[in-house]
Amino acid sequence: MDITVEGLRFSYNGKPVLQKINLTIQEEEILAIVGPNGSGKTTLLKNISGVLTPEEGAVYLDMKRVTDLSTREIARHLTAVEQEREVGFDFTVREIVAMGRIPYQGRFARETKEDERRIIKAMELANVTSFADRSIRELSGGEKQRTFLAMALSQEPKVLLLDEPTIHLDINYQIQIMEIVRQQAKTGLAVLMALHDLNLAAQYADRVALVHRGRLLAIGEPKEVLTPTNIRRAFETDVVVGHNPLTNSLYINTVPYRRKASPPLGKVHVICGGGSGVAVLHALADRFSLSVGVISPLDSDFQAAQRLGAKIVIDAPFAPISPKAYKENLDTMRSSDGVVICDTPFGPGNLLNLRAALELENKVNIYVLNPEEIEKRDYTGGQAAQLVRQLVRSGAVPISSVKELKRCLAVDYRSTDRGVN
Repeated sequence: MDITVEGLRFSYNGKPVLQKINLTIQEEEILAIVGPNGSGKTTLLKNISGVLTPEEGAVYLDMKRVTDLSTREIARHLTAVEQEREVGFDFTVREIVAMGRIPYQGRFARETKEDERRIIKAMELANVTSFADRSIRELSGGEKQRTFLAMALSQEPKVLLLDEPTIHLDINYQIQIMEIVRQQAKTGLAVLMALHDLNLAAQYADRVALVHRGRLLAIGEPKEVLTPTNIRRAFETDVVVGHNPLTNSLYINTVPYRRKASPPLGKVHVICGGGSGVAVLHALADRFSLSVGVISPLDSDFQAAQRLGAKIVIDAPFAPISPKAYKENLDTMRSSDGVVICDTPFGPGNLLNLRAALELENKVNIYVLNPEEIEKRDYTGGQAAQLVRQLVRSGAVPISSVKELKRCLAVDYRSTDRGVN
């Protein structure tokens, strides 16, 4: 069953809350609605579920207007799990789950074998069978949320609406809930959920709708919507968007607020790998425009560079540097004011980083961390040590610590008055 929202408008007491919302959700799809508090996420879900009535526009379930359907008809197709739900009586978990069968029962009807089968299946899907006889009041937040999700699943919905299903939950319960939701989407459900956690949305949603001040700011795949520009516009905060090397899903890290910094002193290119560049990158990020290369996406230095917004020259992991990456790296170094060679282990795969440094013209300063220890990090039969010594003889500056490097760079670029606009 598909959901279509066309030109939806809604106001509270004359104050517009939702304006011209257009979207569709298809079966087997998870659409996450994200946005700041007060942006209209919950109100949108309530309009879709029929709890609220749009003042303009319409919501359709398979092209049938929700406002034309009875409450029982809606309940047989669509169910919602709210943020927080209070239970006034001391029901057991099984009794709560059984409430999902009410739309299929007549008044005063007793539970059928089909009802019982559906209840048992829903409890198994939501992993609540082990505490089916416990009181709902005795459960943890995660257990309660799974219980209400089981109740929704026992209703056999074609559309599942979730309002902040992971709010106030520990990370293990968050993952449990999201995994259950993803499994159910694969069986044919159309899932629409409001989320405050952008990383969960990026990892589990097929598409993301970003709502800002009651309007749809962007909708599409996570990589299209969860960009630094969109997030800054909606949440008024800076973030770094990267990729999880294991799942390839996006991850979003906030950037700590900093006072407006002076213009960068210069452009610095960092040759690193295997974690050797992390301290250097963090030490220089506040005063220099950074680039890094050549490294692979699996390298911890790649993750650090990505979080700091550095330009990265990337190549395939576990392979020698390609001619294309070599050229890109050399061009990036030539456009820099300085190059830092970290105390990186060198092997056949990354030796070309040192050869590229030797091709640089004299106008680019080169700084080498701990060159006297290169033999300990040389896995090329002496080639790396020879290249490092050649760099030092050609004028590269030996550096013994990150602190000394930062001080040296600051002095060099202040004295030469080279800044980046």
